[in-house]
Amino acid sequence: KGLPLQRPTPVLSTSYFCRLLILVNFRIAMMITFIVTLSLVCALSSSSDGLKVRALSFGRTSADYVQFQPGDMSPFSTSFTICSWMKRLHDASYPIVLNYNPGHVIVGGDGYWNSAIKSYLNVRGRYAGFKQWFHYCLSIVARGTLRVYVNGAQSGSTSASTSWLTMGGTITLGNSESMSTGYIFGGQLHKLNWYSEELTSSQIREMYEAGLCSTVEEEYSSREIKWELILTKQRYGNVTEFLPTECGVDRKTKLEETDVKHATIEQKLQEVTETLNDTLTELNGTKAECMESKIVLQEKETKLNSTEQKLQEVTETLNDTVAELNGTKAECMESKIVLQEKETKLNRTEQKLQEVTETLNDTLLEARSLETVSRWDVLFTPPYLNKLFTRQLYNQLIDWVMMEDFIGVNVTVGLVEHFKQHHEEQEDHETCDED
Repeated sequence: KGLPLQRPTPVLSTSYFCRLLILVNFRIAMMITFIVTLSLVCALSSSSDGLKVRALSFGRTSADYVQFQPGDMSPFSTSFTICSWMKRLHDASYPIVLNYNPGHVIVGGDGYWNSAIKSYLNVRGRYAGFKQWFHYCLSIVARGTLRVYVNGAQSGSTSASTSWLTMGGTITLGNSESMSTGYIFGGQLHKLNWYSEELTSSQIREMYEAGLCSTVEEEYSSREIKWELILTKQRYGNVTEFLPTECGVDRKTKLEETDVKHATIEQKLQEVTETLNDTLTELNGTKAECMESKIVLQEKETKLNSTEQKLQEVTETLNDTVAELNGTKAECMESKIVLQEKETKLNRTEQKLQEVTETLNDTLLEARSLETVSRWDVLFTPPYLNKLFTRQLYNQLIDWVMMEDFIGVNVTVGLVEHFKQHHEEQEDHETCDED
């Protein structure tokens, strides 16, 4: 079985530096966004006052008005509320503040009587004095009730007979659609908003009590036609914007505050610019380090690939060696079996040798006992030849055993057996001769 290959995980990678660059670029993008936001703040603060605190002043001719098409009026088809701050400066016969045609919605009239969807309500003599700001609201529910509120309190109500508001009309501020001199408003308007629901008496009272310069009306999501949008519409004749002095900030004071804001914003912008330059410098240094690290990582990756290749070669060599060892192991097992068989045979041979040794020892003892016999007697005695032969054979057997010549041993064993048989036959012959 081969050795498993495991590639070491690098400590750093090029993706790490890519994420680092993305993070730095994100910081730069956030700073740029902050700079753009400051620029917008500068642009908004450059004017003498904001859109939401400005009012409109209308001239005293029939040519002084604002007119526009509001677009989709379907949110107001069954119920709505119109609220505004206004000031009377011209005593016309039938001054009209707002006229929506052909929807038959009129704010104003003789003594500021009001009509909406062909339902008329006269509230003559119930307004605040001449040249004074007062809060006015007209609310209606189709086939329900028309109500008029002055300075947060209900001034009158009547039934509304018509159920639908005609779509696709035109809104005119400061006069009627006929542009007659008898309908000239000639006053001032502030925060005129059109809501797509009937506001409750408590909501209307809250608007009035908040005051001329509050922004409480912005809290209602039903505010469909907004005052800041009306300020952007087309004006005709002598219709101008101004900042009501009742808001407590005159033009000069506002300009001075604006200058201070400009100076503060410029200082902050300078600080942000310096920080951005420092960040760019750091980014350039980090980028250079990133490139150097990338080169080093590439070199390490090349070395790693080379090491992997060498490791693969070593693994293959080891696998071949393991295969050879497995073959050698099998051969060793076979040799062990052969050696066991030879050991068995050797044990048997040693047993036979022990038997032969005992026989030879006995023969040697007999031969030594004959050494006292006369030489001539022994020479002519037939058994002497057998004894002498046995002794010589014993010495030869010892040599063969020392040389581990087991073939000679086997031959000697056979000769001894033969000699024994021959000796017995010789003794028999001697017995017969004596007889």
